[in-house]
Amino acid sequence: MQLRIVRRIPLGEVRHRVADLEAKYGGNMDDIPDRFAEGQIDREAFEDYVDWMGMVHALRAYSEGEDFDYFTEDILELSKDEISKLTPRRLELMDQISRHRADSINELATTINRDVKNVYNDLKTLESLGFVRLVKEGRRLVPDLLVKEITFLTW
Repeated sequence: MQLRIVRRIPLGEVRHRVADLEAKYGGNMDDIPDRFAEGQIDREAFEDYVDWMGMVHALRAYSEGEDFDYFTEDILELSKDEISKLTPRRLELMDQISRHRADSINELATTINRDVKNVYNDLKTLESLGFVRLVKEGRRLVPDLLVKEITFLTW
């Protein structure tokens, strides 16, 4: 099954992607639009350039004191096993996280009247799919939703 995912990319991952793209293209990506216009490089390289520019602008804004936000849209091909992990309870969990930032898994479980252990297990499953990450703050794990939008494209 295909899903279209709009997800937030964490700061560290953006820095890593920028470094990878710069290494791939020899450190200088400024000439890519001209080379694309002259037919010297393919569409994939130009799309890499567009992604790189977006990430560089987000990093620059962050360095100037703005909040860091960078989103990407991906088409994911999930197996039947992976799709089966997107249960109604887990989708509800992501919906709740999007509406209310919980300061801990306990708080999230209390809010939705579910057992803490089951909520934790569901969050770990969603984390393995790349939809959520669990951020350690002191002794607590705070659920952080990475997905802004999920669209089911094909069955």
